[in-house]
Amino acid sequence: MIFLAIAAIAFALLNPEVRLWLQNTPPGLNAAVGAFAGTVIGLLGIAAAIIYHAQMERDDKTARQSDDARVLAAAIHGEIVALAQWLAIQASQNNADGRNDLYRSNEIMDGSDSAGFSSRSVYETNAGRLDLLGSDLAAAVAYCHAIFEQAEWQHNAMLSRGTGRSGNLPAVEEKMRATASYLAAFVSGGPAEIDAAGRQALFAQPAGRTDD
Repeated sequence: MIFLAIAAIAFALLNPEVRLWLQNTPPGLNAAVGAFAGTVIGLLGIAAAIIYHAQMERDDKTARQSDDARVLAAAIHGEIVALAQWLAIQASQNNADGRNDLYRSNEIMDGSDSAGFSSRSVYETNAGRLDLLGSDLAAAVAYCHAIFEQAEWQHNAMLSRGTGRSGNLPAVEEKMRATASYLAAFVSGGPAEIDAAGRQALFAQPAGRTDD
């Protein structure tokens, strides 16, 4: 609208009839009309500059948020892959009498015989920023960490008691790797939405068994 208004004023001033009318008007009126037109054009120019600057700021903010979201997704992707690898190692151990060095987590322990727990510093530090990933990915990441924590506690408790090993680790690992694949796609510029089949597969209760 601003540019249309400027174009309309310019067209009027270039119109021969308007120029003729201005030539036949008193000098004082011409000066007033010229001052009014100049003021209007100046105000429209200022308004256009303000709108342009605001749009540039919005574009810069959107670009920064997009970059932040991809960096966050990449960091969480790496952490989830590491946790999934930990689950795979635990699931592959068939000796129920293994010592702490067989089932310790990726967190350095003090050498005691109690089961260790995985460090999830990226998720814990950035839990309040998951909205950058979109609602679907944020929910998937939070759910994966919740079921991982539950599976890890159950598995380590069973190892500490010497009652066997949790049998649902492969199912939890599969969900975490699926979430990691969505995060990798997001980092590559893909969509953050997860289709209905994907949500059903991710949020279904992990099936498994307990080895006694």
